[in-house]
Amino acid sequence: MMIDEIEGMTVMVSDQQKALDFYTEKLGFESKLDTDVAGFRWIVVGPPNSKTVLSLADPVNVEKWSEKKSTKLDLKIGTPTGIWFFTKNIDETYHELQSKGVEITKPEKQVWGGIMCTVYDQDKNSFGLVGDSEQH
Repeated sequence: MMIDEIEGMTVMVSDQQKALDFYTEKLGFESKLDTDVAGFRWIVVGPPNSKTVLSLADPVNVEKWSEKKSTKLDLKIGTPTGIWFFTKNIDETYHELQSKGVEITKPEKQVWGGIMCTVYDQDKNSFGLVGDSEQH
């Protein structure tokens, strides 16, 4: 057995509806799934042509499902996610997101050769945004 790809990751959010609005209206993601599962809202979003998705999770609901009852997932809200997004044109994406009121740092050349900035969602969860290094 071999793993073929990473399908999704979970981001803890304080308000699922506000998060859904942010990711779809500000970042241009699509809602891939928004359903009720055993009394809990399950939301999955992602870029239009991406197989990889993000699950926007309420820590309270996740803890109810978890075998470990003291997971303290709410402490993950407002922290670095360790997730990177990619864009072919980082300058254009930077200006577009900035014009939509998204908190974003200025793209900078990195020591490893790429161009990167940081994007913050409505809860201050942070994501790397990596651009094509051929641009600069």
